[in-house]
Amino acid sequence: GLLDADTSEEVAEVGVEAARDVLGLQACAIHLYDDEVDELVPNASTTEIQDLVGELPTFKKGDSIAWRVYSEGSPVAIDDVRDDPDIYNPETALRSELYLPLGEFGILIAGSSTLSKFDQQDETIGELLATHLVTALRQIEQEQELRDREYALAERNERLEQFASMVSHD
Repeated sequence: GLLDADTSEEVAEVGVEAARDVLGLQACAIHLYDDEVDELVPNASTTEIQDLVGELPTFKKGDSIAWRVYSEGSPVAIDDVRDDPDIYNPETALRSELYLPLGEFGILIAGSSTLSKFDQQDETIGELLATHLVTALRQIEQEQELRDREYALAERNERLEQFASMVSHD
């Protein structure tokens, strides 16, 4: 399950599978925020979304509905994305989309080629999944920080030992 995942990519994989198999969001993808490039980068997706949009885009600040919803932080269902001024690709085959922010970590996007596919219930249930994903992502982040600290500590102890042996030889 989610809490067995070791990397954020694995969480994303499990997340899109859960969105598809449990919530019935057939065409969906998870974009994770990459602070090195300041972008939302696609990490996992279902074949259904790939069939609809081809290669998944990377979103930058201010260029998409995805970025807007990610920065605002609340789930949004859009009945017709073509009516939204922030649409990323006006030529898209997608008509309705469900955006589920994953805290500071990224966003889950589900799409459909039919209008008004997602409703309040999808938002509510989707938000539950999003909360679980955020918990799993936070856990991985904390484990990584712990490993980094342990590594730094081990390095410092190593240097101290070298120093101590140098001093005791003098």
